[in-house]
Amino acid sequence: MTQVPESDGIRENSFGFLIQTLARRIDADMKERLKQHGVDLKIFANLMFLSAKDGVTQREIGNSLNFPDYYTSRNVDALIKDGFAERRPDPKSRRTTLIFLTEKGRKKAAELPDVIRASNEKSLAGLSASERKQVMRLLHKAAGMG
Repeated sequence: MTQVPESDGIRENSFGFLIQTLARRIDADMKERLKQHGVDLKIFANLMFLSAKDGVTQREIGNSLNFPDYYTSRNVDALIKDGFAERRPDPKSRRTTLIFLTEKGRKKAAELPDVIRASNEKSLAGLSASERKQVMRLLHKAAGMG
């Protein structure tokens, strides 16, 4: 039987390890919650982006969400396959298509903010209100967003 060495604290004191651990927990929780609403986590961010800014190119979606082109393309294809979005020709450019939510996509996107809030609440449940603000402020700072 292989023995696992006692922890030397390296992982527990690693920012990357802790962030990845939390991200995996959030990811699993979001997958389960979104599944109950008939949405895959892969298309979630794209769906929410389009609900805020409809009628954009795939490239705009990918750039805004910091996703590679191939990933964005697959996710947009999935949105279209599920009936949440559609491609339309750009009236300003024959080479460009724009992505729009369908009525079904708008309705689905409207359901999801409560799902996000519930998942965030679960992730932050052990923190006080002031600790939550501090964590968010520090994460924004660490991510170069504030």
